[in-house]
Amino acid sequence: MTTTAPAAVLQTAWHEIRLSWLFISADRWTTVFPATCFVTAAVVHARLPPSEAAIALVCGALYFWLFVYEHTLANQLVGVEEDRVNKPFRPLVTGQSSIRGARLRLNAVRVLFPVYGYCLGVLEWALMWQILSLLQHEYRWGRHWLGRNLYAGAGVVAQLAAAWEMVTTMSPDAWRWIVTLAITVTLLMSVQDLRDITGDRAVHRSTMPLVFGERPTRVFLCAGFAVGPLAIHHFLMKPAGPHWWIIATDVVLCGWSLLLSVRVLLARGREQDQRSYRLVEQWYTLALAASVYTLR
Repeated sequence: MTTTAPAAVLQTAWHEIRLSWLFISADRWTTVFPATCFVTAAVVHARLPPSEAAIALVCGALYFWLFVYEHTLANQLVGVEEDRVNKPFRPLVTGQSSIRGARLRLNAVRVLFPVYGYCLGVLEWALMWQILSLLQHEYRWGRHWLGRNLYAGAGVVAQLAAAWEMVTTMSPDAWRWIVTLAITVTLLMSVQDLRDITGDRAVHRSTMPLVFGERPTRVFLCAGFAVGPLAIHHFLMKPAGPHWWIIATDVVLCGWSLLLSVRVLLARGREQDQRSYRLVEQWYTLALAASVYTLR
């Protein structure tokens, strides 16, 4: 049976959407979900009517899909051998995408993403993210623990500033959230390296656990997650007022952080460290979900 042209186009489009999801799915809790929450916070803050709010949310979700798609394509293209050890489910390892196909998609996204960012009025943040991605993947920032952490923290700024400004003008309160979370992520992002020690050692990558030792890194992260709730309370929750829902959110985020403090020190092994990292991602998403009603 001959496939009609419209059906072939739809089939190709669906294949690309599905493949892009396979590339980004492991990173959804640090990009698409939390950033769209911050778009929602900006929508509520700006008091947009329902129709405009719906458009803003759809446009924002698509923007952050492209945001993380560029990162994952670039990251996985330079990390195929490492992924054979650490993440064998990724498309370039399983053969669901060829190296050539991934490079073509990366080139396309590198053109489409800033154009789309320009249309949303956030070109400067889109370009900032692309520069960071080039430094990380092409100029070897990702080979050093400090570069990796700075990339994550600066990426939070590029992500959340775009989320807010595609809806409304930046406010001091929004910046307070962005800066607080960027510093938090920069200091604590090495939790992701605990699960990847074997693969990182195989490719001679410089990460905190390999440079300073696994135990000192765990102690540092334990202390960071233990004192983190003080910063979250002071800079994010307290300014919203002594409402019961703010107090409840503060307690949940604090408890989550203290759980992570215990886990990174005591719960060891690849599976446990992977679970700890997923809890960090979900904590980040929950914190930004709280911005919807704390930044009104």
